[in-house]
Amino acid sequence: MNPQELETAQTSAPTFWEDFFSFLSAESLQDLMSWEFWLVVTIVLLAGEILTSGFLLGALTPGTLLAAICAGLGFNMYVQLTAFVVGTLAGLIYLRPIFMRKVMGKSVPSNVGALVGATGEVTEDISGDAPGRVRVVSEEWRARSYTEFATGTRVQVLSVEGNTLIVGPAE
Repeated sequence: MNPQELETAQTSAPTFWEDFFSFLSAESLQDLMSWEFWLVVTIVLLAGEILTSGFLLGALTPGTLLAAICAGLGFNMYVQLTAFVVGTLAGLIYLRPIFMRKVMGKSVPSNVGALVGATGEVTEDISGDAPGRVRVVSEEWRARSYTEFATGTRVQVLSVEGNTLIVGPAE
């Protein structure tokens, strides 16, 4: 190939960006967005949801299913995208909170959060200005209170601030 033919071939070949934008044209996307496309997106989102937590990807699936139905009925790309947005918003606003309540409602508090509500016994006097010590389960903790408690008194853990328990009278 001589230099003139090479230069002509280089100028007439489409660039990457020309190919990319022609791929993103409405006609090209209309051909791409079929019910099969939306079904694959749904499967990918559900597979991603299995690997993550938080039901964020799963909340997008109502949108993909609604878009797949619209594509199957022959609606154009704009109707499919609108159905996807509406279905996704419904999933995020209505379905995700329901699933999160179900998942979060079954969680068991752990670490220091598990101490809140537990009862313990004062092992070192607690006064309003000086912290004392409390044995909760099998551990001894630094404790503060707004009222005074003598050694041997039963108290209930109201909250945890750092490594200090805030206690009150046991119920």
